[in-house]
Amino acid sequence: MKKLLALALALCMLLSITAVAVADEKTVITVTWWGDTDSSKAELLMIEKFNAEHDDIEIRADIVPGDGYGDRLLTSFSSGEGYDIFASGEGDFYKWVGANMPLSLNDLIANDPDWNNEMNEAIYNFGNINGDQYYLVRDYNPLALFYNKDVFDRYNVAYPTADWTWDDAIAAAKELTVAADNTFGFNAQSWEYAALTYFASKGLDIVNEDCTAVEGYLDSPEFAAALAEYVGFSTGDDRISPDAADQDTFGGTSAMFINNKLAMTISGAWDKATFENAGVNYGTEVVPGNHDSYLCASAFAISKNCKNPEAAWEVIKALTGTECSELRFEYTAALPTVDSLLDAMRADYGEANLGILASLNHAIQPVGLRGAIGNPAVTAFRNAFERVQFNDGTVEQILADAVAEVAEAIAE
Repeated sequence: MKKLLALALALCMLLSITAVAVADEKTVITVTWWGDTDSSKAELLMIEKFNAEHDDIEIRADIVPGDGYGDRLLTSFSSGEGYDIFASGEGDFYKWVGANMPLSLNDLIANDPDWNNEMNEAIYNFGNINGDQYYLVRDYNPLALFYNKDVFDRYNVAYPTADWTWDDAIAAAKELTVAADNTFGFNAQSWEYAALTYFASKGLDIVNEDCTAVEGYLDSPEFAAALAEYVGFSTGDDRISPDAADQDTFGGTSAMFINNKLAMTISGAWDKATFENAGVNYGTEVVPGNHDSYLCASAFAISKNCKNPEAAWEVIKALTGTECSELRFEYTAALPTVDSLLDAMRADYGEANLGILASLNHAIQPVGLRGAIGNPAVTAFRNAFERVQFNDGTVEQILADAVAEVAEAIAE
């Protein structure tokens, strides 16, 4: 009996040692993105499933708050460590490539004959910078015009249509702005994507077509006039848009929209769940004018510091594949990156949200994705916008300074 017990004990010890050895043999892949556990349910569920199904790879996630995410990335990479896989918003795609942080996926893709890319081609190409596929998009959202039906009904104003010009929208906004009710017709927000969508839908841009120059675009008389008009929407006693003080008083854009203090705003599909959960009687439509609107996206990239890129490739495929895209749509309302899923969910997306889907037909790449000059141009525009808001010179001079700012940034 003692011999049997000793044999059993030895066998248990052997099994325990073997299990530890197997665990130690797993390749650990670290992944980071911004957000919290509530907004990351799709990724966390996918990681849990992946780890359960793989004996050779273990994913370890680090979810970082959005504020300071970029600084934390730079700090971790400058230390020589960094993460194996990191998320990026499309506005930083060129920035990280310029910092030599992401690994080109070209060879990994070429050496994986079993990989079937089911992603929409246009969305897939978002991650291609100068011929190298550095990123795989995980989610995207087009910007659209959200409108509060209760506010429109209260003041007997017709809902927006796909035929609206900006003259139509501004005329409606004036009717919907009622000082006695602290109600505003439109939100001329300072967020650059919303502002640049407004200009794009009026046929204006801050860069030329191939994103190599800003002179004659960012400082054109037409752009200067449109910028002055846009900023003017939220200034003065006759403003049709809330200013910063109004936003502070009434709790910000979402709160104003939910509380029937705001009739129209340009936003993305991420607000769908917010407004539905709050019971807002809302609708969506393509933005007025020519309907051009920015498409927001985020993606995963493999770090150049990654010591096991083949294992990281298996992880990034899982986190951007069809199954995770479906989970992401279920939990965050982010539109699927796969056309077959997008077609399947159209019928269940809800009539109020059809304007979001219609906006896909008019979606354009943000300036920061069009070329290396894009991000400096957006930064210069953001600084110019703030100066115009504070009357820090004439609009023409401020935009001339913005052009000089871009030139200086490129020369550095």
